[in-house]
Amino acid sequence: MNPLLAQFLAEAADLLTSVDEGLLQLERDPGDPELVNEVFRAAHTFKGSSGLFDFPELTRLTHAAEDLLDAVRSGRLALDSGMTDDLLAAFDLIRGWLAHVTTHEQLPATAGPAAQSLITKLRGPLGGEQPTPGDTAGAAVPAAVSDQAPEWLDVFDTDWLENTASWLVTTSATMRFARYTPDEGCFFRAEDPLHLVSQVPALAGLGLIQPFEWPPAETYDEYQCLIGFVLATRAAVGELNHLFRYVPDQVEVVELDGAAIRRHLSGEEPPAPPVEAAAQAVVQSQTENLELARDAYAILAAAQRSLTAESPSGARLSSVAHSVAAAAAALGVPAETVEADVEALTARVTTLLAETPVTPEEPPPVAPPPPVERAPADRARTDDPGGQVGTRILKVDQEKVDHLMELVGELNVAKNGLTFLADAAEEEFGSRVLGRRIKDQYSGLHRIAEELQAAVMDVRMLPLSVAFSRFPRLIRDLSRRLDKTVELVTEGDDTMADKDVIEALGDPLVHLVRNSLDHGIETPAERVAAGKAPAARITLTAVADGDAVIVEIADDGRGIDPDKVKRKAYEKGLISEDELEALTETDAVDLIFRPGFSTADQVSDLSGRGVGMDAVRASVEKLGGTVTMRSQPGRGTSTRLRLPLSMAVTQVMVVSVAGQRFGIPVDLVVETVRVPAAEIGRVLHQDVVVLRGEVVPVIDLARVLDMPWTPEPAADQRVLIVSLHGQRVGLLVEQFHREVDVILKPMEGLLAYAGEFSGTALLGDGLVLLVLNMKEVLSLAARTQ
Repeated sequence: MNPLLAQFLAEAADLLTSVDEGLLQLERDPGDPELVNEVFRAAHTFKGSSGLFDFPELTRLTHAAEDLLDAVRSGRLALDSGMTDDLLAAFDLIRGWLAHVTTHEQLPATAGPAAQSLITKLRGPLGGEQPTPGDTAGAAVPAAVSDQAPEWLDVFDTDWLENTASWLVTTSATMRFARYTPDEGCFFRAEDPLHLVSQVPALAGLGLIQPFEWPPAETYDEYQCLIGFVLATRAAVGELNHLFRYVPDQVEVVELDGAAIRRHLSGEEPPAPPVEAAAQAVVQSQTENLELARDAYAILAAAQRSLTAESPSGARLSSVAHSVAAAAAALGVPAETVEADVEALTARVTTLLAETPVTPEEPPPVAPPPPVERAPADRARTDDPGGQVGTRILKVDQEKVDHLMELVGELNVAKNGLTFLADAAEEEFGSRVLGRRIKDQYSGLHRIAEELQAAVMDVRMLPLSVAFSRFPRLIRDLSRRLDKTVELVTEGDDTMADKDVIEALGDPLVHLVRNSLDHGIETPAERVAAGKAPAARITLTAVADGDAVIVEIADDGRGIDPDKVKRKAYEKGLISEDELEALTETDAVDLIFRPGFSTADQVSDLSGRGVGMDAVRASVEKLGGTVTMRSQPGRGTSTRLRLPLSMAVTQVMVVSVAGQRFGIPVDLVVETVRVPAAEIGRVLHQDVVVLRGEVVPVIDLARVLDMPWTPEPAADQRVLIVSLHGQRVGLLVEQFHREVDVILKPMEGLLAYAGEFSGTALLGDGLVLLVLNMKEVLSLAARTQ
């Protein structure tokens, strides 16, 4: 893949996430201008980057979304839910396109029709499909021709300006001139000034505005734009406004005719406003308002300066009035009409100004235009000791981190082999000194390996906000479909967990949130009738708990009715009649995790198929975690997931049966006990032992795994107590060994069928350790009873 395209795809994911999050926040707080700017900037940056590739449909769709956001940003439109739906749908479609581009490096064949449909929706609030730049000329409203040329016109050559003025005067045409001053930090916002200027249609002239003084070579920053552009074009003003619509504050456009250009070259002042316009302004200024009276007085003073050039400055108001009257009469206006109006206005203005004296002043001399002021760049200068230069975040391919973790695992295996080597040095070669030196080396290597493992683990750790980020959008869309009002609250989303845990956690959380929305949350009318607030609340909470992380999903909905759950389970044949009567409320709530169970009366695209909650438990247990649920009818439901912080390194308790070693996850181990053989009894064909007043079933692990081993009847029995789903079970084993950290490899190939094993690990002495899947082992034990 093109490296530039790969970088664009990596950055696009972050930009699209920013757009989605910003749109959802804007829907709740549409009056936040800074939030609108953030969303617009993210969309604008994405559009600019996409323009580097041949994806015309993507660029057109992004342009339409950007234009709608620009209208919201400028205050011309108010963002509503319908616009938000269309914007989210557009960026969802773009996200799907990028997934296709990742594989095929091109947009799908259906991109054109799909883009056009959404473009039409996005253009709707703006008044329909906007014309392309080539069509804008005919549709644009012509701007008024300026009488005075700006000073920056001097950038062009004098001869070229004279030739242009002669041509314009001969044809009675006009030309558009623009000064474009890019921001110094424009490159960091995906803006390309040179590319923008090259797109100006019908370009007739181009000049550069250089800084008054170039910075010294040692402080020169090549990533800052220090030049501006002055251009002349025969294109319409509307075309220029469309082309520069994303940088309007950096562009000044004027329309000039040949006479204005010649006056600029000769240094002449522009002609005074027509007397007819001055007289009309004077007549229209008859008002009782003092401010308008002052305006009228200013107009009369200007008329005096322009019409009676010989009159000294500060001539009386009456002379100005008579000058205006004479000029009006020369234009064909009846003298008696003008005289009466002017005299009446003069009297009125004099009266008002006598009450509030106003001393007209001569206009100050025109000062030369100040140097072009540029907006500050977005990043700190290198000579600013307080600014941050660059970023200290390095993006690394996930496969490289995974490979590094595998190497750390191999290092741990090699390190653990030193202990076996030390024992061999003492027992086989009789060198205790060599054995101690090997153990000393092992201690130092063990410390380094642990620090290296912790450092790699930190690289793999991500905040839970990565998993939580999808739910604001999910809850918004589902609540609108279900006609429910739901507020999402997240707490502890900065809690860290391994990336594999967070990735695997996504689907279980989606099932739980959808279940809360569909089953738990009531409609606003039902909530009001029950004495609740119309808006429901779903809370996602994450908290670290030792070497585990706890994620809880809670709602304040209708809760779970234990009686209804038991009846549904009985009707579906999941429990017997005896169990129906004997189940406690806690056990009844746990029934929803049974495969095939559902309380929905009708099957929909959200629920009712009897899948979901059992998949949640299976997924969490596959991660080495547990699921518990609590509910109060009418108060709400909370589901708690307890997950290991990391799946890369697993801590296991090593036991042996019939000379074969097995690993059991330490999270499931409660304790290890030695029990006299006489204390192991039998109840209903099941071996049991009484520990601290509790009856614990005992399973012969060798018999379950079909291994040839029989414990000595007279010796004490070693029993490993484990806890699964809140139930304690004892495993009869041959020998206890130590706890070790292992890199667990999944069962693949010919051994993939063996469900009683969750994976394999390599020990320090080179032997392979089989790690047990306790759920399947207990199920197998129940079948062999």
